[in-house]
Amino acid sequence: MHYQYAFLPALPLVLLLSACAPSTPAATATPEPTATGKPSVTLTYGDNAQVELVTPAGRHIYIDVWNVSLLTKEPSADDVLLTTHMHPDHYFKDFVESFPGRKITMAAGEIDLPDIKVTAIVSAHLPNDPLDDPAKATNFLFLIETGDLRIVHFGDCGQLSFTAGEMAILGKVDLAITQFSNSFSMMDAANRTGFQQMDQVKPRLIIPTHYDKATLEIAVGLWPGFYANTRTVTLSPASIPEKTSLLLMGAEYTVGPYASLYKLAEWK
Repeated sequence: MHYQYAFLPALPLVLLLSACAPSTPAATATPEPTATGKPSVTLTYGDNAQVELVTPAGRHIYIDVWNVSLLTKEPSADDVLLTTHMHPDHYFKDFVESFPGRKITMAAGEIDLPDIKVTAIVSAHLPNDPLDDPAKATNFLFLIETGDLRIVHFGDCGQLSFTAGEMAILGKVDLAITQFSNSFSMMDAANRTGFQQMDQVKPRLIIPTHYDKATLEIAVGLWPGFYANTRTVTLSPASIPEKTSLLLMGAEYTVGPYASLYKLAEWK
């Protein structure tokens, strides 16, 4: 299948309100599975909450795709698509409906394949949204187990805290992909909701999605900070710090100034 990218200039206004500015479409190299003998996962960040993972076996996992021009390859029947919720900065209807592989679109469920296991967890976009019925859920967390890593994509979770049931499923988290500032989740630097969430989860590494200068300043005061000078990084159990750390990824015009301002170390 082939996609035309003319839709980008007409994206709804909500994208302009997102804490991360939309990126300028650019060519993105296709990551290749590593041949080091050790499990590793390739992660490509496409702004907002769009993430593309490549498992050690080479399977691509697409999450919250809104800008198909930042994908590293055309999806195949072997690939997986996950959508946490249907706001337009996380969901592209034509892409979801034509996706050729397995998918979970804002629903409970599991995908269990030889190189990856995905568990969808009911969560809430706003603090008081219901958690007792998957059909009424406003956001889903995705626990992705691959390459000896436990990766959690939090979508736009706005819960003040996680339930005992959610925490039991999440377990030990190696990488959290999450937000710190989002008016649509009632989350900001004043209420520190995103930081309360991460204090509860205690991941080894955090890649922030929606954030602003005020929340980033809090983050770099709490955790060692790094930045990536490319949209793609390779992760393994050995490459992720043991203590919670922060990794900024995304467009150079966003990441570069923050990296300079806060003297962040380059991710190696």
